[in-house]
Amino acid sequence: MDEHMKRRLDKQKQLFKQLGIQLDALSIHEKQFKNKMRGYDPDEVDAFLDEIIKDYERFYANIADLMDKWQEQQATIRDLKNAPKPAADFSGLDRRQLEDIVKQLEYSVRQLKVRLRPENDYFPE
Repeated sequence: MDEHMKRRLDKQKQLFKQLGIQLDALSIHEKQFKNKMRGYDPDEVDAFLDEIIKDYERFYANIADLMDKWQEQQATIRDLKNAPKPAADFSGLDRRQLEDIVKQLEYSVRQLKVRLRPENDYFPE
């Protein structure tokens, strides 16, 4: 077994252990069954176990991908929480001027929506 595959299986084993999953792809692959009279067909059992191994590999890939995405989102959330807040100074404006600014911004947003997607169904008010 090459080094890359060994590291991947070790990483998979650690993740599955954290999740409380007892079997990993390698332990399924290495499982040996005793032959008894009137037992199951060993080739059929091996073929079925190979399918299970493929599913385990897919589960591991999905779990690892989701964990990576979750960690990225956690980092993004942490960065957003720590980002400096822009300071807006409205102290020199009275209420009427602020209302005019808000109306102008609302109008600009409506115009952008119309330009981007003229269908009204996409942007409910």
